[in-house]
Amino acid sequence: MAKNEKKNILIKSGTIIDPAKGNEFVSDIYIKDGIIAGIKENIKTGEDDAVKIDAEGLIVSPGFVDMHVHLRDPGSEDEETIETGALAAVKGGVTTVACMPNTNPAIDSDALVKYILEKSQDAACSILPVAAMTRDLKGKDITGMGILSETGAAGFSDDGKCVADSRVMYEIMRYSTQFGLPLILHEEDCFLSEGGLMHEGHYSSMLGLEGISSLSENVMIARDIMLARKSGARIHITHLSTRGGVEMIKKAKGEGLNITCDVTPHHLFFNDSYLTSFNTNLKVKPPIRSEEDRKALLSGVKEGVIDAIASDHAPHLDTEKNTTFKLASFGTIGLETLFAAAYTKLCLEEKMSISQLVNSITILPAKILGIDAGKIEVGKTANITVIDTDAEEEIKRESFISKSKNSAFIGQKLKGKIIYTISKGKLAYMSK
Repeated sequence: MAKNEKKNILIKSGTIIDPAKGNEFVSDIYIKDGIIAGIKENIKTGEDDAVKIDAEGLIVSPGFVDMHVHLRDPGSEDEETIETGALAAVKGGVTTVACMPNTNPAIDSDALVKYILEKSQDAACSILPVAAMTRDLKGKDITGMGILSETGAAGFSDDGKCVADSRVMYEIMRYSTQFGLPLILHEEDCFLSEGGLMHEGHYSSMLGLEGISSLSENVMIARDIMLARKSGARIHITHLSTRGGVEMIKKAKGEGLNITCDVTPHHLFFNDSYLTSFNTNLKVKPPIRSEEDRKALLSGVKEGVIDAIASDHAPHLDTEKNTTFKLASFGTIGLETLFAAAYTKLCLEEKMSISQLVNSITILPAKILGIDAGKIEVGKTANITVIDTDAEEEIKRESFISKSKNSAFIGQKLKGKIIYTISKGKLAYMSK
C-alpha cells in the first residue's frame, strides 16, 4: 500500500476516459492538496514534492463506484471490517462503495447509519451506508426512512432477503417516493428457492443438488415492476441473474418506469457447468445460472438494459466455505477483481468498448445513488484509477487484501490490472 507523504500528485500522459463528458483523450492531471488542479498536456509543476505517475499507455479512469458491497461491520468483523473492506476496494480501483444493511445488528436505525459514516471517515475509500427497508430485515415493519435519509442513508434495501409480503412492499414503495433514494431490491421468492443450492437445470440434476429455479427471481421482479408502476417508486434490481429478468426490465424501461439494475462479474463470467467442480466459492445467491442466462446478461450490458456492474462482495470465513457444498455459505468476494473480471469478459471477449465498461462502474452507479462521483473534473476531490489493460494476472488466494479469501476467480487469468488508486485525494494504492 502507498505510504508516500508527498501531498501533490502529477499523472503524466495517461489516456483519460471521462464518462461524464463522453471523452477519451491523452493528458496530464495535476492534483494539489487532494483537489484536481489541472487537466491538460505537458503540465509543469516546478515542484519536487509531487508524486509523479508515468501513465503513458495506461488508462486513467474516475475511481470506480461499487454499489453493492457487504462489509460485515457491525457483527462479523472476523470476515471483514470497514477498514479491510476499504483497503480491498482501493486495490480494485474502487473509491466509493455502498454497503448493504444485512449486518448484525442490521442497519435499520439512525444510530447505525451514523456508526458506518463515523467509522468510515478515515477509511481508504468513501463508504455509503444503505439502510434496511424493514426492521431487522424481517419484511414486516417498515423502517423510519425519513430519519434514515436525513442521517445519510444512500438508499434502502433488505438485501440478503426479499420482502415477501406484497402489501408491505407496496407500502415501502409508496413511502420511499418522498425521499428520492433508490430501493435496491434482492429479488428472491424464498418459497420457490428454499433448500436450493445451485441453478435448477441440467447440471443440478446431474450433480444431485437441489435446484433454485429462475422463477424464484422472475416472479419477484414481475411483482415489483407492477408495484412500481402503481406507486411511482424508483427501484433498482440488484445482482440480476436471469434472461427473463433482462427481458422484463427492458420492457419496463421502454414503458418509462423508473427502474435500473446491476449485474455481478461472476454472473457474466461463469455458467452452471462450472459447478461440476463443487467449488464452494461458486456457491452464490442468486446462483450462477445457465449459459442462456449468462448470454442474456452479456447482451443486457452491451445494449444498456443493465446499467451498472457491482461486485456483491460477500466475505466468508474459511470454515464457512471449506466444507461440503450443501453446508457452505452463499457468497464470493469481488472488490479486488471487479474491473479485471468485467474487462476480460466484456471488452476482450465480447468486444465492448472500455468506455462503456467504465461508464457502468463509475458515472452510472453514481447517478443511481444520486451522488457526485464517477467524474474527473478540475476543482473536485481526486478519485482516480490508473489501469494497465495489457497486464495479465492469475488470481491467487494469497494476493487478496480482503480479510476473507473466498473468491470465485481464484485460478482464473484476468487482464486489466489496477496500478494506482487515488482516493479522497490521496494515493491510496499502488501495485508492487
